[in-house]
Amino acid sequence: MERETNKELFFKLKTREDVATLLGISERSLRYFLYKRRPENMYHTFIVTKKNGGTREISAPDKELKEIQRKLSKVLTEVYEPKVCAYGFIQTKNNTKNAMQHTKKALVLNIDLKDFFSQIHFGRVRGMLMSAPYGIEEKAATTIAQIACFNGRLPQGAPSSPVITNMICVPLDNALMRLAKSTSCIYTRYADDITFSTYKHEFDKSLVYVENGKIHIGDRLAEILGKHSFIVNSQKITLRSRINRQEVTGLTVNEFPNVRRTYIKKLRAILHSCEKYGIIEAAKIYVKKGLCKNPKICSIIDNGDSEEVVTEWFKKVLTGKVRYIKQVKGPRSLTYLTYAQKVNLLFQENLFDLTELDRFERTIKNATFILQYDSDENCIQGSAFYLSGVGLLTSYHVTEGGEFFKVYTVDTYDNTQLGIIGKELNEISSDRTIDYAAYKPPFDINDELTFKCGDSTKIKIGDQVTIIGYPNHQEGNSPYVQSCSITSKKYFQGAPFFTVSGRIVHGASGGVVLNFQNEIIGIIKGGIVTIADDSENENQGFIPLHLVLEHLEVSAGNSNG
Repeated sequence: MERETNKELFFKLKTREDVATLLGISERSLRYFLYKRRPENMYHTFIVTKKNGGTREISAPDKELKEIQRKLSKVLTEVYEPKVCAYGFIQTKNNTKNAMQHTKKALVLNIDLKDFFSQIHFGRVRGMLMSAPYGIEEKAATTIAQIACFNGRLPQGAPSSPVITNMICVPLDNALMRLAKSTSCIYTRYADDITFSTYKHEFDKSLVYVENGKIHIGDRLAEILGKHSFIVNSQKITLRSRINRQEVTGLTVNEFPNVRRTYIKKLRAILHSCEKYGIIEAAKIYVKKGLCKNPKICSIIDNGDSEEVVTEWFKKVLTGKVRYIKQVKGPRSLTYLTYAQKVNLLFQENLFDLTELDRFERTIKNATFILQYDSDENCIQGSAFYLSGVGLLTSYHVTEGGEFFKVYTVDTYDNTQLGIIGKELNEISSDRTIDYAAYKPPFDINDELTFKCGDSTKIKIGDQVTIIGYPNHQEGNSPYVQSCSITSKKYFQGAPFFTVSGRIVHGASGGVVLNFQNEIIGIIKGGIVTIADDSENENQGFIPLHLVLEHLEVSAGNSNG
């Protein structure tokens, strides 16, 4: 006879004995916990600081009760069938997938439910378990509610609370999905964060409206939330159009889910603190700023005998932050790989696989180049890169004089040139207005270590890019690799041009511009003469690659004709 699954046993629950059997403990032990020790005596409560400066009360169960709640959570997770709109506390989902549902929308509405966990009381938990689709009997439902609740409420800090909130919210999710469908919107919920988005230029007034500059919840939305006993936090209602920075569960979503700049800035500051003061002192600074949510660490942070424990804890903190960047930006993100490398070096451990970073660095060495023309009067330098199927690309203004330029990689500079390029020697095509020149490579290139071509027609202001070039290059210099963002689109010297927040220096012209997936989307053009110059030059940026490819196609057609 096949053993019944936890899910099958759950739907047959009638008594406290049944619940004990399902959780793998004796009925006597469960009765002891519920009526002798009592759950209300098995918690410790502490306060954590929220990102907005407020505080949140966390009630954490002791070890024995936590273990029972973990078993309960496992059973309820098997029983609960997630709605398509729910993204919080679900193993196969996360805040990035939640944010993806709202990218490239005209409007995004964010609502926060006030006192989310404490709004779910003992009676609601018991009633939910006794009602469809669960329908277990009263004694069993009462026992589960006793295990899950603290002082008559669902505690934020118990392992069983997250899945119970999702179970409680099923009727709410159903109602809000119907509302979203009827008003041509997308609806998702991540715990207590509710988000609606639409391609339309105005939300239906039954959902939300603006009056005298203030955002108001519409009648239908307010009615649904009230019916399901949830209260909106009036201080956390935001309505943003595409001209603003749209955010969903901590990620910007105007074009694709992306980590906030402040998140990266704070991580950079923490790692700098580690390098400057050491791991233990940096951990102390982190704790004393109120950023630690672990009460044990807070109590031992100044204990000299606990440095090993503190170091292991801080390692988990930093690796968690870097993994979050990987989750959002992807395993090939240069931002992720850069910080992963820093953490590996900091702790002298292979905490992150840097194979992709190694490939990225080898690709730079294989597929980007220094161009140099030497004469008795001066030395002209520029940058170039190889695009598979096209050739060697650089800026028109770098090689327009017709001189023969020597081509070097960063490893061969001032040693052995790879070859020579020149307009009369091996130019494929060029255009002064677009400011590009394409050459047949005078040497062999490993096609497996080259950057792929991206879609530059989809470039938007705010996109993150990586620029790679060789400004003022000298022997021993590394490639100039910089992550920055697109700040504007304009016309410069007659052609479309995107400016960037980074600093582009003379000699980087002709270098490569990559998107967040490390695909080629442009050629560096313009910039300042030296590092010492004013970085506010408004013409630091690049030309989009599709203009080059379109011109090359026309040129090829004319040649064939």
